[in-house]
Amino acid sequence: MHEMKTRRKVLVVGSIPDFHQVVGKSLEGQFEVIDASSESEGLSKARTERPHALILGYIDPRGSSFRLHKKLREGWITKHIPQLVVDIHFPGQPQKAWTPQEAMQMDAEDYLSIEPGDVSSVAQSMEILKLTEKIDVKLGEKANPLKEAILDPNTFCVTWEQIPGRGAFEIQQEQVIDNVAQAAQLRGRIHAVSVTDNPGGNPAISTEMLCAEIKRLGTEPLVHLACRDKNRSEIESMLYGLAAGGVRNVLVLSGDYPSPEGFEGRPKPVFDVDPVNVVRMIEQMNAGLEHHAMGKRVALAPTDFYAAVCVSSFKKLESEQMAQYYKLKKKLEAGAKFVITQVGYDARKFHEVLQWLRVHHYDIPVLANIYILPYGAAKLMNANKIPGCVVTDKLVAELAEESKAPDKGKAGRLLRAAKLYAITKGMGYAGAHIGGHGITSDMVEFIIRKGDELSKNWESLVSEFDYPQPDGFYLFEKDPKTGLNTEVYSQRVSRPSSPLIYRFARLAHVIFFNEKGWQFNIFRGLAKWIDKRHWAKEAFDFF
Repeated sequence: MHEMKTRRKVLVVGSIPDFHQVVGKSLEGQFEVIDASSESEGLSKARTERPHALILGYIDPRGSSFRLHKKLREGWITKHIPQLVVDIHFPGQPQKAWTPQEAMQMDAEDYLSIEPGDVSSVAQSMEILKLTEKIDVKLGEKANPLKEAILDPNTFCVTWEQIPGRGAFEIQQEQVIDNVAQAAQLRGRIHAVSVTDNPGGNPAISTEMLCAEIKRLGTEPLVHLACRDKNRSEIESMLYGLAAGGVRNVLVLSGDYPSPEGFEGRPKPVFDVDPVNVVRMIEQMNAGLEHHAMGKRVALAPTDFYAAVCVSSFKKLESEQMAQYYKLKKKLEAGAKFVITQVGYDARKFHEVLQWLRVHHYDIPVLANIYILPYGAAKLMNANKIPGCVVTDKLVAELAEESKAPDKGKAGRLLRAAKLYAITKGMGYAGAHIGGHGITSDMVEFIIRKGDELSKNWESLVSEFDYPQPDGFYLFEKDPKTGLNTEVYSQRVSRPSSPLIYRFARLAHVIFFNEKGWQFNIFRGLAKWIDKRHWAKEAFDFF
């Protein structure tokens, strides 16, 4: 389900017809070329056409090119457009389009200059400029490295999760920025840094602000967007801000229920829209969201988000597990581009979600959530005190033994994470989402290096990750050869009957909310009558 590549647009701005001829010939067949011959036309087209790159030549009168260059760099819409300045001397223009003072202040991605006498033909100019190659390089620098890594079958993508915590000037936030700097040193091995959104329902510094800073520092961020705290308008506003800041990767999730640790108590949850509808919104924003303004239908400029969703394949009950897959189906049909699993450690369950996707013909990349698990966190997860995380009694017992070591089990949990990295890489995951409290870049680097080494014989490690829950549900029959799953569905234990309250709710829905039913208009009229009378409204609310 990979997206088709759109034809890339290049805006060429210059006053000299020969300049447009040289550049147009250079780009012919590779790009959609848009021409502008003045400062005002160039600025207008840069704002409305939103080109992928801009080539700026001499504009009459002298000084206009530099003035346009500055306006583009300072513009809200145009500041991210890569600029290539091409300074070719043609008859009828000054010796140089740029004064020395302007050249010192220039902030273009590249500056190409051809002196008078350097060329004798258009063809020779094209050969010297190599514009197509240079634009490809600059656009490559503006590409989404996380998206490219996820979609590259030869790359095992790695994201590193950060938990910034509460406050604005705390050591925990400083540590996140330090980790970003360390991740930059491992570029090519760590493809993005993700930031949680009020994890556990606790207040924390805003993920969008921190991710904008991470982007500014030159590392690709992955924003967590929890529906718990925001209504649809707030989510839309947040997405506009991220798009304007060049932040493109979003993990959409429901979010844990609000914690009682909020200011003077538990905050009111929002949950106005669910991840399915947020993904739908993102898809429409990427296509150019349409809305009504002053009685007219208006289409907004398209965004470029790359949206992920979560799924847990580690649920114990059949009803819980099938609900996860039904929701995942809706998320994928809404337009989700990749999936990240919840926390768990059962290899067969990791494999199950891949099998479900294959059986249903979804070609969607999945990242395995690899949480570096210490004994303390394992006990909380085992007691179901951290939502969505599954740790069995057997695993807790193993961690208890490891914690007796002089390093408190550090070596054991890092090796476990590396083995899980190897297994998920071997079974077909597109990457790993590595997380945990107090994790350093050295630990992440060890997991990647050791995991790659172990992945050559990953099948031999599967038996070490056999952590079934008591009477736990598996969607597929077990493959005795691999210890994973076949494509044969397991025997369904029972078909639960609908509870009485559910049947009553369905009946009420048909009677009161089915617009095609004759009774709908009767009850709508009754509702309007009640709304207009205070005493009737109070009586209705009481009952």
